[in-house]
Amino acid sequence: MNHYTDAMIATSGAMSDAQFDEVASKFQLIDGIAQFTRSRYVPRVICVSYNTGKVRALSLLNQFASLGFKASLVDM
Repeated sequence: MNHYTDAMIATSGAMSDAQFDEVASKFQLIDGIAQFTRSRYVPRVICVSYNTGKVRALSLLNQFASLGFKASLVDM
């Protein structure tokens, strides 16, 4: 199944550019992640486009936790 959707994830605080780049590079390695971007207007909000047949929203949150960031799912 090649159905893609977007999830908005909010971190507890804004990441520095270096932190964001590190997290983005980890997410780029996950099969099924199409795009990982940060909001220009609300820096602590990240949009992840992903293949729902390969990735689940909960696994996105778990990935943030494993990298040491507190995050919550805002919208899909």
